[in-house]
Amino acid sequence: MTKITQKQLIESLSQLKEIKPRKEWAVLLKSTLLENKVPSRMTGVAPAQKASFMDILSAVFAPRKLAYSFAVVLFLIVGVFGFASNTMPGDLLFPVKKIAEQSQAALIGQTSLNRDVVALSNRINDLVQVAKEGKVDNIPSAINEVTEIAKDLKNNPTTDSQAIKNIASSLKTLADVPGTDLSENPDVKDLYKTVAYNQINDLESTTLTQEQKNALTDAENLYNQGKYMDALEKVLMINN
Repeated sequence: MTKITQKQLIESLSQLKEIKPRKEWAVLLKSTLLENKVPSRMTGVAPAQKASFMDILSAVFAPRKLAYSFAVVLFLIVGVFGFASNTMPGDLLFPVKKIAEQSQAALIGQTSLNRDVVALSNRINDLVQVAKEGKVDNIPSAINEVTEIAKDLKNNPTTDSQAIKNIASSLKTLADVPGTDLSENPDVKDLYKTVAYNQINDLESTTLTQEQKNALTDAENLYNQGKYMDALEKVLMINN
């Protein structure tokens, strides 16, 4: 064991005088002591009980315990949101996934139209996934999610060309989902009709090759026959 000389001991004790408590600890300690101070005997009031050492420790470490509790709760919330991101329509935590998507959209300042356009793409991708994985129990919920957003977009028509193109792309994906033909669903059919109409009008005002003009005529004929999904597919082929 290393031998400590008397001089070294004195120097070490002198250094202890330089140690100062953290400011917030000192303020909290002072506040605790003042709240439990003993009143003057001249007042005739019985002296209040002095703060014990354990009382002081509780006061000092209570904020830290609160911080730890908050951290645990935050960790659990993040974990739930992370787990919910992998859920599908019909799953227990799927509403949490939708809340997370809506919160993210609000944070980046998306308009209600853009939120619906992105949501339509997300829900169609969910439908593609459950159909691909054969999750039969999830398919009705996934279809319902798609039709609800289609209804919102149908009731709030837009002339924004980029939004319409994004919707058209999502509907093209929807048409290719095996075993889930929604072309005759009233809300989805109306959305196909609106988007196909806008796409046809856009093409009529652009310069096309003869082959593209023939394809556009076919799209118009399909549209007039009420085959809106087929008309949209034809239009998308021209755009590509």
